[in-house]
Amino acid sequence: MRVLMLSDVHANLVALETVVAVAGEFDAVWNLGDIVGYGPKPGECVDFIISLNPSASLIGNHDWAAIGRLQLDEFNPVARFATYWTTAQLKTEHMHYLESLPNRVIEEHWMLVHASPRHPIWEYVYTAKIAEENFELFDTDVCFLGHTHVQLYISESMAKAGMGPAQPHDGMVLQITDERYIVNPGSVGQPRDNNPDAAFAIYDTEERTVTFRRVPYDVALTQRQMDKAGLPRPLITRLALGV
Repeated sequence: MRVLMLSDVHANLVALETVVAVAGEFDAVWNLGDIVGYGPKPGECVDFIISLNPSASLIGNHDWAAIGRLQLDEFNPVARFATYWTTAQLKTEHMHYLESLPNRVIEEHWMLVHASPRHPIWEYVYTAKIAEENFELFDTDVCFLGHTHVQLYISESMAKAGMGPAQPHDGMVLQITDERYIVNPGSVGQPRDNNPDAAFAIYDTEERTVTFRRVPYDVALTQRQMDKAGLPRPLITRLALGV
């Protein structure tokens, strides 16, 4: 089975449509959370994800915030404004869909969360120490997660050796059969690794491989949509910088 893994779309419909168009054939879709937040097309992105009929779809912290299940105390003023704006754009059916999403999915060989096994909604896995602590909390071969907006992978041996997560290049293929991994496919709609290109990954469940991908999209179009919506300028400018 060829699985298209999407995470952190953040209401960027242009990036989402581009990723799906270039991904090639796939048998299933996994959404790792944060469909909405920051971007200009929250309802449209929820509709698009639903249309893909994902076999797994998770809730993220911005999804939670948009439906009122997360306090905004830890959000900066810009993110807080964008959250209030997002909530106002969502229809009842969008809210119901987001409310229905689980915070984790566990199968025989893989675990899916938005943030981490320890805190599925809000923990950033970006150091060897945090990764090592989280390896103790799942026993599947691989844990797929998002939240950091950075495409990365780390093995259990890397974490124990104090080696931080590695960032793959476009087209890199990671073999999962040699040891256990934590893998982040990156952000579709708002990458934060100084590269504005949309990030995603393909997981082959039979070959047990992850192929990391990056694809350019029309950033300027998304920026114009954000400007028309009256979203904060910092959110608009950061898209072109990948930060």
